[in-house]
This record gives sequence, C-alpha cells and structure tokens, in this order.
Amino acid sequence: MHEAGLLAAAVADALAAAGPGRQRPIAIEIRVRDPIHVAPESARMHAELALRARGLFDIPIEVTADPVECVACGVSNEAHADHPFCADCGWPLPDRGGDAVEATMRWAPE
Repeated sequence: MHEAGLLAAAVADALAAAGPGRQRPIAIEIRVRDPIHVAPESARMHAELALRARGLFDIPIEVTADPVECVACGVSNEAHADHPFCADCGWPLPDRGGDAVEATMRWAPE
C-alpha cells in the first residue's frame, strides 16, 4: 500500500511546516493530485491513521481530488483508479507526475 507511506509523509511534512511551538491543528486538507494512483477514500483513511499515530484523534479531514485533463480531447475528468480513461473519448488519462498528494494543516488563530 503506497498510500500509507505517501500520507504518513504528507502529514508529517504538514505538521513540520508550522514550526515549533504551534498549538494543535484544527483541520487538515488533503489534496489528491493524482487520483488515478491514489483514491480519495484511501487518502482519507491513511491520513486519519497518520494523525492518530501522532495522538491527533479528532482532527477533521477534508479531501479533494484534482481533475485529470485528457491529452487527446482536452476534457476534464474525475479520474478513478479502476477506470483511468477519458469519460468522453476513452483515451488513457495521463500520469500526473510529481507529488500524488499534498497536505496542509489549518491552525487556530494565535
């Protein structure tokens, strides 16, 4: 399960980005940039597990998935791993490259 490692790293990076001395986060936003390789439902579950491993049991998790544009016809697709093809023309959707997921913590105002 590569999602587990990706989400654990994304959560750790998001927590570290705040720097030392921050209070508890009030929410985490997970952006799935490559929904062909990482399912949003899986991202949510693994983010929850990564947060729990750090003692953060009740942090709301917001997950969004980027659309994938077909290189053949230009249609924007809500992509899924079980059907990585353009809904309009049937062409295989491209690999997005780069980070498959990004995580951002939201913090209470200081």
